[in-house]
Amino acid sequence: MMYQIGKTIAAGVVASAMAIGATTASAQGILKGDVGGVGSVNHTFMIIFSTTLQKKAGINLQVNEGQTLTRSALKLGQGKIDLSVVPPVMVPWMHKGTKFYKKNPAAAKKAIDNIRLILAYGSGVRHYMVWEDSGIKTFADLKGKRVFVGPPRGGASPVAIQAIKLNSGLVNKKDYKEIRMPWNAGIQAMADGKLDAFVRPAGIGAASMDQLGAKRKFRLLDVDPAKMVKFMAKPDRVMMKIPAGTYKNQSNNDKDVVVDGFRHQLAVRKNMSADQVYKITKTLFDNLPDMKKAAVTLRDVSAKDPFTGGNIPLHAGAIRYYKEVGMKIPANMIASK
Repeated sequence: MMYQIGKTIAAGVVASAMAIGATTASAQGILKGDVGGVGSVNHTFMIIFSTTLQKKAGINLQVNEGQTLTRSALKLGQGKIDLSVVPPVMVPWMHKGTKFYKKNPAAAKKAIDNIRLILAYGSGVRHYMVWEDSGIKTFADLKGKRVFVGPPRGGASPVAIQAIKLNSGLVNKKDYKEIRMPWNAGIQAMADGKLDAFVRPAGIGAASMDQLGAKRKFRLLDVDPAKMVKFMAKPDRVMMKIPAGTYKNQSNNDKDVVVDGFRHQLAVRKNMSADQVYKITKTLFDNLPDMKKAAVTLRDVSAKDPFTGGNIPLHAGAIRYYKEVGMKIPANMIASK
């Protein structure tokens, strides 16, 4: 769905929006941006930011939600949209023309060269959720179970499958039934009791967990950091904890749950004007405290750490802002051309 947002979000829930039918939005002074499905930190971040841009800077950002971000990155590099969330894990795939880009590697390689960064940010943790009455208490107990790993396309499912294997030795499709479907369908299937486990990358305090917890008590599985060393070697991955007491109907909420966290990137097309990107960047950081008050899941979007996990060169307009506020820019984030 395509929206131009006119109201704020509270606690990560999208308010009502007005549909837009423009086909060449940028030409009409409206920016176009892509984001994934409702419930993710990325979605909440983008929707709240679009409202902030409109109110504070007079910039209209038309948000296309529920998108597959592997495709969105191609669209961004091809100039079909102006701004998008770009998971760091996809960037090497585009440079090499592998994974989801192997059918047209030349297009992917060309597109990634036309993408520039505004910031990298903490976008949540992986929740490994099971029903408390299922008897599942460890990853090894997933053997023979129905496990939702994510959508049919995109980077979430392969990462979830890898994490499960590292923590249990279990192989998807062989040792457990791998279930892939859109995020919202996955939540509904879990709520209906059609799944035994639900892997959901989301912000700490995610509404989707509370939504499912309203049905019955659930447990969150801990990962074993010792088994995740190589997995965590990528700069966009960080070991984190879901604090005790975060979710009311979580059976093991008397202790912190150790999980893997991740970072994402907000990127723009390379040929967007430096003045425009500077204005977007400044508006973001000037209003970040208020944005974080609007949604608890934005807790890890930080003005102090906008580079960790970033693997796309910064846009000249963003560089201008960071220099203006006295931040040291890593050499590897400055484009060679």
